[in-house]
Amino acid sequence: MYKRAQLERRLASFLQREGFSNAHAFIVALRQEPSLYRRFHTYLTIHVTDFFRDLPYWMHLKQIIAHHPQKQWSLWSAGCSWGAEPVTAALIFEDLALPYHIKATDSDDIVLEQARQGVYAEDSYQKVPSNYRRFFRLHNDQWRLKPLTHGTISYLRHDLVHQPPPGTFDAVICRNLIIYFEPPARSRALANLQLALRPGGLLFLGATETFLEYHELGFSPLAPSIYQKD
Repeated sequence: MYKRAQLERRLASFLQREGFSNAHAFIVALRQEPSLYRRFHTYLTIHVTDFFRDLPYWMHLKQIIAHHPQKQWSLWSAGCSWGAEPVTAALIFEDLALPYHIKATDSDDIVLEQARQGVYAEDSYQKVPSNYRRFFRLHNDQWRLKPLTHGTISYLRHDLVHQPPPGTFDAVICRNLIIYFEPPARSRALANLQLALRPGGLLFLGATETFLEYHELGFSPLAPSIYQKD
């Protein structure tokens, strides 16, 4: 599913981090220590994310939401990792005092559990713009998300490539994930993202991701990395 070069780099890095001299030693250890597989799976999948990463992108999303104040938004965050992107989206809705529901999914149970806890380190909190920090509270030297008042986030295990969408949505955020997929997996993922959107729904991709086939999948470009389903 992932590109071969990406897998090879991640494997080599994991072996070095865990102290394995070669892949054979790693395979032998896998048979003896089941928890090693879970650690490897978590390390293999891509979890580079932050609150409000690429701030202008999120401010564009805020403008779109603000133009539809009567709407109760349903949003899917695909490949949500430890929750930075669904939480960022939720904070935008909370700031606007508009109703919403966010379904956040990932294939990695470990990061999903981390996301559900809603506890963040200082360096993650520092990425939050000052006018959104009121939605967090400090507890035991960690930052916790305060209870949401205008909507909810549900975290679910889901495989974007091999499973149908977990619902139908007004907007889908899937940033910096499909760029790592081989072409067949990428095509299946994009088809599922398209299927998940209502007519007129919005697809938000990463800034470095190309989507040359947007027209044949029934999308029109709305802004950089943002597409609207026809």
